Amino acid sequence: MPEPKDLVPVEAGRTPDLYERKYMPGEGVVLYRDKRRAPWQLQALFAASGLTVLIATIASGQLWALAIGLPPLMIIWLLFAVLRVTISEGHVNVQYGLFGPKIPISAIEKAEAISYDWKTYGGWGIRYAGHREWMYNMPGDGGRAVRITWRDAKGTRITAIGNRHAEALVSAIRQAQTALPASPTRPALPPDER
Repeated sequence: MPEPKDLVPVEAGRTPDLYERKYMPGEGVVLYRDKRRAPWQLQALFAASGLTVLIATIASGQLWALAIGLPPLMIIWLLFAVLRVTISEGHVNVQYGLFGPKIPISAIEKAEAISYDWKTYGGWGIRYAGHREWMYNMPGDGGRAVRITWRDAKGTRITAIGNRHAEALVSAIRQAQTALPASPTRPALPPDER
């Protein structure tokens, strides 16, 4: 199966785009970078919705309604048009539009490639699956995802990221984990001198 043209692996000399530089800076070396755009069907749905609002507003003669109807639709379109994942030596950064977690590599307990049924999560987008599990997915991932179990101050969390190349994401996470500095060792306690 051919690689999707919108997959952006880390390549020698490739620089991140403006959004990634500003909102998703890697910590250390960036090991994996993925940028998936919404499929043309979803883009067409948003375009048709915007066109419908435009035509209905012009037909009604209430042109002021364009200022109310189009901006929210455009914002939603922009927010959910791209799913980005960056894995660096410091973090796994997931952004669906402006939303998503920044998971410290040191907090990851387990990362595994899984197959899933989109109906299990109730569709595509940002989905809450219960039990502190969130799914970030977009049509076109082939039912493949990476499930990351991680811990923060609030306890154990699970973040699943839909991606056709789930094994490559898991490999990059494991590579980042091996790049972590060794944890400090506790000095030996002095012997009891009684």
